[in-house]
Amino acid sequence: MIETHVSEALAVSEEIAACFGIDAARTLAIRPLRESKLAVVHLDHSYDGEHSVFLPTDDAFLVMLYLLDVDHCDIRLDGARMPVKTYPKGSMCLISLTNGAGISIRGRFEALAFHIPSTLFLELAEEAGEPRIYDLATCRGIDDQVVRNIGGALMPMFDMPDEVRDTLLPHIGLALSAHLSHRYGRSPVQYLSGTGRLSRLQEKRIKAYIATNLSGQIAIEKIAEACGFSVEELCSGFLKATGQSVSEWIAAYQMSRAKSQLSSTGETITRIAEACGFRDENEFVATFTRALGAPPAEWRSRNRH
Repeated sequence: MIETHVSEALAVSEEIAACFGIDAARTLAIRPLRESKLAVVHLDHSYDGEHSVFLPTDDAFLVMLYLLDVDHCDIRLDGARMPVKTYPKGSMCLISLTNGAGISIRGRFEALAFHIPSTLFLELAEEAGEPRIYDLATCRGIDDQVVRNIGGALMPMFDMPDEVRDTLLPHIGLALSAHLSHRYGRSPVQYLSGTGRLSRLQEKRIKAYIATNLSGQIAIEKIAEACGFSVEELCSGFLKATGQSVSEWIAAYQMSRAKSQLSSTGETITRIAEACGFRDENEFVATFTRALGAPPAEWRSRNRH
């Protein structure tokens, strides 16, 4: 098992690089809060033939941010190989290392590998006063703009002086951990109070999860699963706590975020529609016009900061 004590953070990076057949890789060790450290490894290698990578079991998660188009196939626990899939530049994968992981790669490979111990999410929950998470949702080949931006911010830091880098890294590590927790985190089973209402922390957690995942047009079933409730308990508890149904709160939050982006950014209407969770620009324009009495472009021209 890869150990994740503070004194062994660099050993984690070396172990990951070795699994990819790389003798020396650029690495960063980040301690966002107290004891737990996450490791970032810049993997860059060209494989002449097929190379199998087997990562050992660990109480940790692995995020891979691809820095160029990569072809590889997953290797299951029983040794079976899945079909080869192309992971586009800028996409990312998120997996648990509870049972280890295996892939087969060939050709040019470049990515940032983030090794994140589960204990970091416990520290994060305690620090923020939020319910702890017990797992992160597995995803492969998705476009996560926040992770992509964090990766872009980290790349220059491999070559920065230690005193500059060490000042910036904890903030970036905390931002990454919080984002992964809110967007992909799974909470233990939650229970409503005797009044049938959500607690303050439960309400905060649900709203934070919705806000973080808004661009994905998230379904109520997914919100309930991620936050540890049944759909029925989520809907009834949320209504009693806020006076709004989950759908009503999401609709109001969509409008609030859209107005903020229209008035303070130069993003296109299409990008704002996507970021605010609408299926397409047409749905956004129609919904916004009904709610505000003017289409987004016209409203923006009158309210631009």
